Amino acid sequence: MLIIDSREKEGSRLVKLVENKAKALNIQTEKKWLEIGDYVFDDVCFEAKSTTDFLGSVISKRLWTQIDNMDRHYKTNVVIIYGTIEDAIFNVKKYSKSNIQEPARSIMLNNKFLGAIGRITLDTDIKAFWVPTEEEASLIITAICKMKPIQRDVIRPEIFKRVSTDDLRLDVLTSIKGVSIKKAKLLIKEYGSIMEIGEQTEEELQYLDGVGQVLATRILNTLNSEKKVKI
Repeated sequence: MLIIDSREKEGSRLVKLVENKAKALNIQTEKKWLEIGDYVFDDVCFEAKSTTDFLGSVISKRLWTQIDNMDRHYKTNVVIIYGTIEDAIFNVKKYSKSNIQEPARSIMLNNKFLGAIGRITLDTDIKAFWVPTEEEASLIITAICKMKPIQRDVIRPEIFKRVSTDDLRLDVLTSIKGVSIKKAKLLIKEYGSIMEIGEQTEEELQYLDGVGQVLATRILNTLNSEKKVKI
């Protein structure tokens, strides 16, 4: 069942497209109030934003709260952005004031937009897609929903290569999926050693920036498991 947030605008083109494509794929849909995300299918959460909404949420920092909530509550999270960056910059400049002069403001907004996509990709477990229109956005949402129930072999590289640092503690932590160098350094700075990290609770680890429930569980399971842990 694909749950669609009932607060999505009545007559929204994206909602209509998702409903129509879901119906064609025999995916049932239902509208409910969602506290987190715009669409939810099983343990997959989707946040869908126009480029204007995305840029606005980056500026207000609302995006990072939304992403943190998604990461804390769902196993798989997807942010889908649709539209052009030109439209986003034009609309933000039109409806908000700034003391920054042109063309510096356009450059700043462009960098904020692209930087946010880079930050999502590098610093979180969220999958980010940027597509031209609502049509492509609806295709991604429904395609993922259609594939979700199917048991699939995980694609793994034949040779696993890891860039080593000069600190073995960081190398150990970054071998855990979702732990970047930045997060590893934050963990070491906060707790001092790998042993101390392993003795924390999930709730304690989640106080750190960028560590949600899923990642906290994965870190503790990896550090404390008495069985073989696959990479």
